[in-house]
Amino acid sequence: MNIKGGLFIAIGMLVLAIGDNYIRFITDKIGLWQFHFMRSFIAIPLLILFSFNQNYKIIFPKNFKLVFYRTALMVVSMLIYFGCLAFFPIAQVAAGLFTSPIFVIIFSRFIYREELNFIKTASVCIGSLGVLIVLNINIWDFTFGTIFPIFAGAFYALSSITTRQWCKEEDSRSLMFMFFLGIGLASLIIIIFLELNSFFSLLPISKSFITMNLTLIDNQSFLIIIIHAFLSVIGGIFITYGYQKGETSFVSIFEYTFLFFATSWGVIFFTDYISKYIIFGMLLILLSGILVSFKEKYLIKPK
Repeated sequence: MNIKGGLFIAIGMLVLAIGDNYIRFITDKIGLWQFHFMRSFIAIPLLILFSFNQNYKIIFPKNFKLVFYRTALMVVSMLIYFGCLAFFPIAQVAAGLFTSPIFVIIFSRFIYREELNFIKTASVCIGSLGVLIVLNINIWDFTFGTIFPIFAGAFYALSSITTRQWCKEEDSRSLMFMFFLGIGLASLIIIIFLELNSFFSLLPISKSFITMNLTLIDNQSFLIIIIHAFLSVIGGIFITYGYQKGETSFVSIFEYTFLFFATSWGVIFFTDYISKYIIFGMLLILLSGILVSFKEKYLIKPK
């Protein structure tokens, strides 16, 4: 197990957490779709630039069809994640996203018929309890919106499974390129729909972060988008490099540092309030991730 790989992933998560904390300052100035389109417009040239030291053709996938399916799942996950940032504290949204290991176990059981054992079952139960605590879900006052961040984790889990099953031979920069291209094109299509709807008054849609039309943004918002695009590319490169340098079952645990970094940055710099219950719930999710990430041979003695 290579600790260097884990450290690179932790650095990547810190970089991503810093960028995501500043989304709150633009949600009332720019729509979700315009944000993603502009970010992709900036990130794609950066990816191409980072690929020139080898061969820029490396950003194109070897198997377009399979990478397309993986990209679609990742795009849905990230659109839900960033959309929720306008309505929930980042600690709750991040907790929803990091339910993905729980869904990996569930989907692997029903899609690939993988066996369940005590450790996997315990991790699902512990992680689910942590999610209920962090999202403050009361079964007597249940709403669809309360569990919406969890859907980001579900789709992220599906994209992780497809990455492992279908995209092992793909270069990481190719997967990142397809992701930014996919989320940029999806955002452009929805922008066109919203603009046509506004022009022809087809459907009455209330204005929000998710339904906002194209707008001129101020310099501060534009700077946040540029920085976020740059941090997304840099963070992705660090995380990918970390997985290349370390054993996956060990270094994947360091992804959970995002929960700590995202929450701490909000508390220190933006005076976010995080209750002891949310901290306890996040620790349960972290414990669940550790149980999922470690190989069974480290946890169970062979008979």
